[in-house]
Amino acid sequence: MSNPYIENADRWLSIAEVDYLTLFVKAWIPFNAWYRNSYPLLKTDKAAIDEIKSNPNVFRDKIISIINSAETENIIIKGYISDLHRILENNYIPNSLNRVSFHKLVLERNPIQVKIEVKYSWTYKVELIYTGFSNYNISVIITDGNGSTKYTYSQNKYDVDDLERNINTTSLTSKQKEYLKKIYLEINPKKEISLITDKREYISISGTKFINDDLKISKGVIEILYKLRCILFHGELNPTKENQAAYKPAFYILKFLIQSLR
Repeated sequence: MSNPYIENADRWLSIAEVDYLTLFVKAWIPFNAWYRNSYPLLKTDKAAIDEIKSNPNVFRDKIISIINSAETENIIIKGYISDLHRILENNYIPNSLNRVSFHKLVLERNPIQVKIEVKYSWTYKVELIYTGFSNYNISVIITDGNGSTKYTYSQNKYDVDDLERNINTTSLTSKQKEYLKKIYLEINPKKEISLITDKREYISISGTKFINDDLKISKGVIEILYKLRCILFHGELNPTKENQAAYKPAFYILKFLIQSLR
């Protein structure tokens, strides 16, 4: 015979757990209101987030302050940043490109738009030319020592596989293809970096070795929070217990940061 007291207790315990997904959404709402008010000319959330990452503001500056602070409340938040990294590494939370991770982040538009390399009198040139905020063309050209064009190709998006397919139809040697691909990779407009390091110089955040660059770390924290927001808001999150765990430190980080916006 079933015991209603035990069954009811189990039901109450199941709903007593803190819903960090909802709390994260509630914390994002005032953040959204702040950046909409601060950047009224920017029409999308992505544009606002990119602006917050790129230029000084109270939100980004607060993260930098936390990173460099030894005050108790900031140490707690640094603990949440480290926890968030650990949880994301232990649980594969995908976004539109790959997993959400401090190891692979696009923090900003790649400033390198032209690469030229000379090898054995041949000149390899790759140039990315923006035609709008996010639209661009890529021009690839190889000339020999006499200035004669040996290879030329154009793209309207960055695509390594497409370039490789095209150069494989040419008479370029394997070394020449290698030289070209090397400089092509340098102009990737969405070049990823890792904020986690094993180098001698680093910033320790609750035992996690981040790169020795508090500005890039601040941009990374903002980008990670935004990625988690997008996955949640767009219904892409598989709401497993493991995936939901990432939103606990994310919530506390965001909650602490929005207090600086008052």
